Amino acid sequence: MSDTVMIVNAAKADARAAAELHERVARAFAEKGRPKPRLVMTTPEDNGATAAGSAVESGAEFVVACGGDGTVNAVAEALGGTGVVLGILPLGTGNLLAGQLCIPSALDEAIAVLLEGSDRRIDLGVVGDRVFVGMAGLGLDAAMIADASERLKARVGWPAYVPSILRHLRDRGERVTLRVDGRRVRHRHVKALIIGNHGRLHGGIDLMPAAEPDDGLLDVIVLEPYGRLWGWLGVLVRIVLRRDGPYISRYRAKQVEARVRRPVPLELDGDPYRTATLLSVQVRPGALLVRTPESRQPSDPLREAGIRL
Repeated sequence: MSDTVMIVNAAKADARAAAELHERVARAFAEKGRPKPRLVMTTPEDNGATAAGSAVESGAEFVVACGGDGTVNAVAEALGGTGVVLGILPLGTGNLLAGQLCIPSALDEAIAVLLEGSDRRIDLGVVGDRVFVGMAGLGLDAAMIADASERLKARVGWPAYVPSILRHLRDRGERVTLRVDGRRVRHRHVKALIIGNHGRLHGGIDLMPAAEPDDGLLDVIVLEPYGRLWGWLGVLVRIVLRRDGPYISRYRAKQVEARVRRPVPLELDGDPYRTATLLSVQVRPGALLVRTPESRQPSDPLREAGIRL
């Protein structure tokens, strides 16, 4: 078989669109003397993890995830620790890892990265028998993801999350017992807790500026805004301006455990995970090889706009 397998999220590209994408990639590969990739579509029963595992077992050297962060996460779950390289063609609502790794959103440019980029080792977060490449969390982000309209996401992309965010800004806070590399810390009114392998959100917001996907550490941010809407506004301003202060706590660790008193929604890389009272995460340093552009730093929207902080 060919040494490259393309796994396309069927929710982002129907059979016709997937075939067109396949041919477009195949032409670019042919120009470089590379065999035509094999196309596999996700199904309701397989989000890409099984297909990626089969590709590894069949001897594939390169597996390309065509979709958003959920598809990338599913494929990464199968590729972690195997040495098989992950490529990314961003097609989804959320393409946060692609943005963090400077993979272009323009399709022809992203295809060029598959052929001309370099391979970078990044960490994986591990939650039970699942992994994530970007972020895991509880509170506002998990509720937002669980409640977002799939129809609206298909129409407008990531802004579809805005109505869901507004609905959940008034949600009650949670008492969280946090263990950070074994050290116990308690927080009384947590509205959002996010554990990240990287920290960039949509709109160029850098939630965790110190986070690097290959530093062997997890970054944690705990948000406890006072009151309701005004508290959130203050927290948002601090995050955008990269100023820490009251109601924002940060940690870095190899192992993190967050426990709450009642079951709450959890999320992994922008997809609902489960409802539980415990989110336990550890890092697997350098477990995943990803094809990325030659050395570039992520863009900084504030600095590009001439704003100095």
